Amino acid sequence: MSNTNNIRVKYLALGLLVLFILCIQCGCSKDNDMNQIPAIPDDPSVERPIVVKEPSSISLSGPWRFLSDINSAGIDEGWFDPGFPDSDWIEVEVPHTWNVMPDYADYEGVAWYRKTFTVDEDITDYHVKLHFDAVYYEAQVWLNGSYLGEHAGGYTPFGFDVSSLIDKENVLAVRVDNIRLPTRIPDDSFDWWHYGGIVRHVGLELSSKVFIERQVVTAVPHITGWDEADLATVSTSVQILNTSSDNFEGMVVADILDDQSGESALNETVVQRVSIPPGGRVAVELRAEIQDPRLWHFDHPNLYRWSSVLQLSADERLHGKEDIFGIRLVQLENAQFILNGEPVRLVGMTRHADSPEYGLAEPAVFMTADFDDMKRLNMVFSRPVHYPQDESVLDYCDRNGILLIPEVPAWQIQESHLSNESTKAAAEQQLREMILTSINHPSIWAWSVGNEIDSNTPAGRDYVRELVAVSHVLDPTRPVGFASFRLDQNQENDASALTDFVFMNEYFGSWHGPKEALPESLDRIHELWPEKVVIISEFGLEAGWTSARWMGDTSLLNNESYYYIEPGTPPDSEQVFSIRSRLIADQMNIFRSRPFVVGAIFWTYQDYRSEMEFKMGLLDQRRHRTAVVDVLRVQYSPLREIEIDIGEVSDGRQTAFVQLVTRGPVDTDLPVYTLREYAIRYSIMATDGNLVSFEGEILLPTIAPASDWNGEITWEVPPDDYLVEISIVRPTGFSVWENRFDADGEQLD
Repeated sequence: MSNTNNIRVKYLALGLLVLFILCIQCGCSKDNDMNQIPAIPDDPSVERPIVVKEPSSISLSGPWRFLSDINSAGIDEGWFDPGFPDSDWIEVEVPHTWNVMPDYADYEGVAWYRKTFTVDEDITDYHVKLHFDAVYYEAQVWLNGSYLGEHAGGYTPFGFDVSSLIDKENVLAVRVDNIRLPTRIPDDSFDWWHYGGIVRHVGLELSSKVFIERQVVTAVPHITGWDEADLATVSTSVQILNTSSDNFEGMVVADILDDQSGESALNETVVQRVSIPPGGRVAVELRAEIQDPRLWHFDHPNLYRWSSVLQLSADERLHGKEDIFGIRLVQLENAQFILNGEPVRLVGMTRHADSPEYGLAEPAVFMTADFDDMKRLNMVFSRPVHYPQDESVLDYCDRNGILLIPEVPAWQIQESHLSNESTKAAAEQQLREMILTSINHPSIWAWSVGNEIDSNTPAGRDYVRELVAVSHVLDPTRPVGFASFRLDQNQENDASALTDFVFMNEYFGSWHGPKEALPESLDRIHELWPEKVVIISEFGLEAGWTSARWMGDTSLLNNESYYYIEPGTPPDSEQVFSIRSRLIADQMNIFRSRPFVVGAIFWTYQDYRSEMEFKMGLLDQRRHRTAVVDVLRVQYSPLREIEIDIGEVSDGRQTAFVQLVTRGPVDTDLPVYTLREYAIRYSIMATDGNLVSFEGEILLPTIAPASDWNGEITWEVPPDDYLVEISIVRPTGFSVWENRFDADGEQLD
């Protein structure tokens, strides 16, 4: 891609052609297909007929047996053998990481998991895949004593064809190691914990022997106005595999369903005949149009389902698959971020999948609580963190409205490692797995190929060039970048010149140098690449940045050019919170004054376990809130001013006069976007806050950036003393702002 041309995420026509070629390639090459399932060779004399089997799954999460293998003796001693005694092993619940167990908190090495399970139904005639959502870091897997294979990389899914091995009674054994090595991704040093274990869900996926492996859905709207379209073209590549011994002659019948109502969005279904020889794989290209589509937007996360059914005949269904997708258009054009036709500037934060109770193996309900809180802090934009996310995170962001830039865990890799072919191969493998697994998620608008690598070196530039090219082949519809921390000086040498946007980690006023260098660096970046948007991928302040451990003697930095924190100051002190709050306000104003800075992502939502012991979170590791939370929420609000004036009681009624002023215009403020279908909610309640005597809601009109709205709320006064709670609410139900007032109109919070 030429760096002198406008970078547009509109090159979808070419993308469809490349995706078509890609799906065919994925079907033919084990090297190119992250879901290529190593199969146990079958006896060719055994018939494998096509059998009708609706897709189903059997969860293998839950109770497992666990034992550490400090001396790596498990393979020699046959720990994978079905008859090996494991009754004295520790019972654990998978998903699981041993690093949350007191006796194994710091254990880095090898451990084993075993599970005995029974399959109630006869599945010998079906295709059966053993699927792992993630195992950290390297996994070797046995089923009923037979070795299935291995997988390296701790955050991406993998699986095995176990159709010929599965029985009624089964023993599954997994050897896991979490050892840090310079040729791994992440390598031998990184700023989060290497939680070893089967960290995400495990299960069996059952289907007919002819089945739909994967669908790649590409939706292109015809934009007619801001967040409006009159038509969307949806093209889907449906990859089908025939593992039977028979030739398959049938058809694919496809429909598009509104995810909310379940109703078809098409006038008629799409039908195409297909023929697949035994052992063959084909990619079927289908196309449909939706009239007046409901667009996906972070405030209106409308979703559709592409449903494909494989049929032997008009009334004989063989296999079906549904994939969620959204219809939206992101354009990076003239240093603007344009979402569905509207130039916007967005904000968010990062979050590690980490807690003292669960480590990396967090349950969905725990993740949801964190993300609900971040949505209340006005997050609509995020690089989730340094590694591919669990499917439940991506689904949450699809349904609740957060634009994402997922990343492979290439963290601070030095030049010597970047030039190592094993390192690059590991990064490319994880990049392929991440993209091919998550390509249909509408919340994902871009990809990142690393964080804080030596990007101003020849090896760094080669790494970025190669992985950006791989990303564009795998997914021509999304831009690609990486988070650079080499943009504080000599910016012209940085590999950001090779990417579709500038992704900048900045810690000016601390690690990166004086405060005054931030605007200078931003202006130099824009001078070098005037057509590119700049996204601040990290900003924040570490409580112990002045420690001699990191900076040597910092006493000379105790001046107005730095956010100086006296060494040894407790990280949970009011002094730290006050200085961090000041940095947020100062730097947000600098970002606002530069319209090419279209996004800002705070580091980080919560503290997390790390050998470096950085403390930078809005919350601590146990989710105790700091005073910085409210500061960031105000800075991240799309409303610059909110005034509530509650009048006196008259004739048993009371009125609140409300004035709202949105941030804007887009070239001088951040965040900036149009407010559509927002609402004011109000509740009249007892002074203990429990008994609600009256609730109401006013739907607000569309409010453009740099605009105001004035209105009134009136309620009947209850006989007893009362409180009034007023909140401004997004269409997704998350509050932008809320507060309580007493009966005299005094603000309480």
